[in-house]
Amino acid sequence: MKRKMVGKWFSFLSALIILLGIAMPQVKAEVMNRETYKMDWSYSNSKHREIKTEIIKTASGSIAYCLTPDLRSPNGDDLPEMGKTSDSVYRVLLNGYPQKSPSELDVATTEEAHYATQLAVWIAANELTEGDLVAKNERVHNLMKRLVEASKKETGSQDVFFKVNPVDPQTATQKDDYLETGFYAVQTNAVSGSYTILPEGAPKGLRIVNENGEEKSILSINEKFKILIPKNTSSGNFKMKVKSNLTNLQAIAFKGSEKVQNATVLLQRNSEKISTDLVVNWESVGSLKIMKLGEKKELLKGAVFEVSNENFKQNVTTNDKGIAELGNLPIGIYSVKEIQAPAGYVLDGSIKKIEVKTGETAVLELKNENIKGELEITKVNIADGNTKLPNAEFTIYNEQGKEVVKGKTNEQGIAKFKLPYGKYTYKETIAPNGYVINEETFAFEIKENGQIIKHIVQDKKVEGELEITKVDVADGNTKLPNAEFTIYNEQGKEVVKGKTDEKGIAKFKLPYGKYTYKETIAPNGYVINEETFAFEIKENGQIIKHIVQDKKVEGELEITKVDVADGNTKLPNAEFTIYNEQGKEVVKGKTNEQGIAKFKLPYGKYTYKETIAPNGYVINEETLAFEIKEDGEIIKHIVQDKKVEGELEITKVDVADGNTKLPNAEFTIYNEQGKEVVKGKTDEQGIAKFKLPYGKYTYKETIAPNGYVINEETFSFEIKEDGEIIKHTVKNKKEEKASLPSKPNKPTPSGEVKPSADVKPMQQHNTHNEVRLPATGGVGNEFTALFVLGIGFIIAGAYVLRMKNKKEM
Repeated sequence: MKRKMVGKWFSFLSALIILLGIAMPQVKAEVMNRETYKMDWSYSNSKHREIKTEIIKTASGSIAYCLTPDLRSPNGDDLPEMGKTSDSVYRVLLNGYPQKSPSELDVATTEEAHYATQLAVWIAANELTEGDLVAKNERVHNLMKRLVEASKKETGSQDVFFKVNPVDPQTATQKDDYLETGFYAVQTNAVSGSYTILPEGAPKGLRIVNENGEEKSILSINEKFKILIPKNTSSGNFKMKVKSNLTNLQAIAFKGSEKVQNATVLLQRNSEKISTDLVVNWESVGSLKIMKLGEKKELLKGAVFEVSNENFKQNVTTNDKGIAELGNLPIGIYSVKEIQAPAGYVLDGSIKKIEVKTGETAVLELKNENIKGELEITKVNIADGNTKLPNAEFTIYNEQGKEVVKGKTNEQGIAKFKLPYGKYTYKETIAPNGYVINEETFAFEIKENGQIIKHIVQDKKVEGELEITKVDVADGNTKLPNAEFTIYNEQGKEVVKGKTDEKGIAKFKLPYGKYTYKETIAPNGYVINEETFAFEIKENGQIIKHIVQDKKVEGELEITKVDVADGNTKLPNAEFTIYNEQGKEVVKGKTNEQGIAKFKLPYGKYTYKETIAPNGYVINEETLAFEIKEDGEIIKHIVQDKKVEGELEITKVDVADGNTKLPNAEFTIYNEQGKEVVKGKTDEQGIAKFKLPYGKYTYKETIAPNGYVINEETFSFEIKEDGEIIKHTVKNKKEEKASLPSKPNKPTPSGEVKPSADVKPMQQHNTHNEVRLPATGGVGNEFTALFVLGIGFIIAGAYVLRMKNKKEM
């Protein structure tokens, strides 16, 4: 019994294990082995040791990397798969060894590339930190840093995504024999794969083609595709899906044990993705184009047509280009009938048949006959309606203002114009010879076939004006009144004469024709212009403006400047200013080396005066008058100037007393060249006066007054203005007389000379009062002696009285 029960339980457990094996997915595993290599390239401060690793390889030879650094590497161990590592580790593996070679990674060996990638994996898995590591191989550490940086900055994911663009519904449009969509493109991060199109309710003849136009059922993920539908297919739509089989790299993690480290390998994994529904629409339509033309193939606007078949009816109107269009018409045969003709054209009521095909434009060209009428213009003289005028030109314009036709009146004064239906204007563009053009614009309209419109247009004769402006030949702005002109006709007969007004203008109204004129009386003070001038009045209102120039009667004033004292002495650089009759300055000029100034002046009355005198001369204040009356006249004047004269007054005084005037001092005057000019002596008042002409001078004392020392100084002065008095004071000191000592000084033994009693020795310090001898010619020294003597008597008397009082006591 017990054996049976055990057997039943054993069978149950066996069945359960089989069911669980079928139901549960099998776990993948990898047998991994290690290879060692020598390294001392990085030191961990926290672990207090160098970081070591080994090359781990799967049975297929793929490189695996350690995820847990403190355990031993697998060596023949069968490690089960436990999912994917982080995207950071994935990006390290994607950018590191062996995905890239050592040379691409800028390291020397495979071991350096492997070691740097392993360090970056540990850092990305948060098993190590960059700051904890001390580099012993700069190449390795630089690569490790780049891989860590790439894992942080890049955004690549190992999760597979799949999308087909565009996702919006697409409309297939006609191209040649097919209706085509644009290209669809697969967007995925898979490294490889393929896809197929799964249409639902697709039309017959559907084709799927790549960018090279190759029809395909299976496409690679790098290929684009588009849908082609036969163009004769009825309008409709369908849906489709895209099913893909994708291969992508993933960082697969494998689980170790308590002693064996976890590992990760970059392996390819396959997955299947299906897109959302993609919708394709299409229409099988064509279009119709109707062109409306006139007799001259001009495009006609405003024609209305009815377009119809058993399923369709619509009116269309031609535009400015004479075209009416209908688009997106279902294919088939249509009837076209004109129901309204363009203005001025005969309606064509016939029905035209035309077929519209898929993707094509059916073109129908229709013509209309236009209505014609006639305009008849008669040209007459406004003053006499019976006088018909030939050769008048008229120009006809359409409603848009564009010229249609032009023509001239015949010998009977009539011009005829045949014109189609429409609104028009016309105007005279060339008048008959001798007539004024009629500026009026006339309007008319041709509305009926064979219509004749008659107009009469009047013209008046041409009249113009001659305007003569008389000006000074030297100054065109100076207008000349009272010039008389006489006008003659083409036969030389006088027609009219007239004079210029205050503005110098003479005007003559004259009829159409050829004329001549000439000046018959010149303005006062001007020479008559002998020229004969021709002109012609050709247009009405024409103003012919002529400017006729006359030159003034011109003469000359010649002024000779002389010295009043000697008429033979001619004076250069005298400036004269000429004034006109109104007192306004006309011109100024200076006399030349010959003392002559010449002035060319036009006709008129003038005055002049000297405005700057020659150097050293007094200006002549007189205003002189003269008149230029005849052409070429020369008026000669002589103007005299007297020289500038001034006075030097020298006062001679005692140097010690400026109030003492000294007579009989002789002074000699010299000119600028140092030559003596004059000499003279001071009078009883100590004054010497010298009258001198303009110039620079010097003087000095040549004889001193009696008893005085001569003043050796030379003085300079200048006479610049007429009547100028220059006053100088010159001082002299008296001659010194030698004084005789009362006793001759005895010579001292040393041979020194002692100063006399009236000389104060140099640097002598005397505490006694010093008594000075009176100077020669001095006053008041006797008074001083008497004053001292008196004081002595007073002191002696006081002393006597005091002694007397003592005795009495």
